[in-house]
Amino acid sequence: MTTEKYAISSRIIHWLMALLIIFLLGLGFYMEEFLSKEATNRMEIYNLHKSFGVIALIFIFVRIINRLFKKAPALPSSMPKFEKIFAHLGHASLYLLMIVMPLSGYLMSNSFGYPVNLFGIELPKIAETNFELGKIFGEIHGLAAYLIAAIISLHILAVVKHRFFDKEENDVLKRMI
Repeated sequence: MTTEKYAISSRIIHWLMALLIIFLLGLGFYMEEFLSKEATNRMEIYNLHKSFGVIALIFIFVRIINRLFKKAPALPSSMPKFEKIFAHLGHASLYLLMIVMPLSGYLMSNSFGYPVNLFGIELPKIAETNFELGKIFGEIHGLAAYLIAAIISLHILAVVKHRFFDKEENDVLKRMI
């Protein structure tokens, strides 16, 4: 049995973004839960989070362009229809959240009056200072973080299910490695 793989560009972007998003989620949760307001390195950590968030936003657009030119292989025909529907909904949700999360973070930062730097290079301001909007963007950013963490967890659980508990032809991990 031959498994049709994703294009090499798709696989590289997938795994780079997976590492980047997991890092950003971990750093973001650390910033919210454990980073003291008095920490001497607070701004450096926030700027690191913002810089990698900008990289994630750039990557999602690269990923979308790549996807337009490099189609995903069809899901295995032996996979139940409801699982295919959930897979498509999960992927669409991930793509949407990969845009919403960094964009809302950028808008939140600007709305609270802070610049967004890409490793020390100040990026254009895309929102005027408005603390009420900043709070809304902050809520969106936080909610998106929890949603993407939940969907990534389901994504990983689905891969494990297909890998270890399904027919061999349903092992979708082979397509992405």
